[in-house]
Amino acid sequence: METPALKNIIFDLGNTLVYFDYCYFFDGISRLEKKVYAGKLRDFFIENKFDIKIGSNKINIKQAFRILKKKFNLRIGYSDFYYLYCDIFWENTQMKNFLENKLLDSEYKLFMLSNVDASHINFIDNNFPYVKHIKKRVLSYKVKTVKPEKKIYRHILEKYNLVPEETVFVDDLKANILAAKTQGINTIHYTSHNRFVREFNKFTKKKKVK
Repeated sequence: METPALKNIIFDLGNTLVYFDYCYFFDGISRLEKKVYAGKLRDFFIENKFDIKIGSNKINIKQAFRILKKKFNLRIGYSDFYYLYCDIFWENTQMKNFLENKLLDSEYKLFMLSNVDASHINFIDNNFPYVKHIKKRVLSYKVKTVKPEKKIYRHILEKYNLVPEETVFVDDLKANILAAKTQGINTIHYTSHNRFVREFNKFTKKKKVK
């Protein structure tokens, strides 16, 4: 049986297209709030799954601010909180170059599948213009479900009429990769850029677009 041609590439966003670390947010608040320890803030944030709740639109960033303000008796205003919450990303230069030099003028169709909220995606689009090249997106806060829930993968396949066997999904988290595989989607686990390029080249050699 002939192997289907690779036609579609679905990218994760965080730690794939751009890098991020919530520690910048926790440390930033701790610098402004001398009595708030970054570690305690991080533990509370993780234990209460704020990233998932915000990413799935169960709460918004203003509601998160009110909860954290009350819990830790924060004195900073919302604008400082919002800036620190958003300013946790930096450019993945290797992926930027790969996207702009290898993929934009290729025959591959590009998509984004991300656990993200409105404030983060707006910040990223404004500060990392190369990400805006990927216009076809399924974002968790809009569909109110997150990876690795299987329905978010089914959603992107159905929304854009993608054939799983003709599609590869690139993500940094193993759980998200495994969930994509259950839907028949090819995957690349993004653990380093060099490894990603090697894996991608294997797909393109075996599954060239006609």
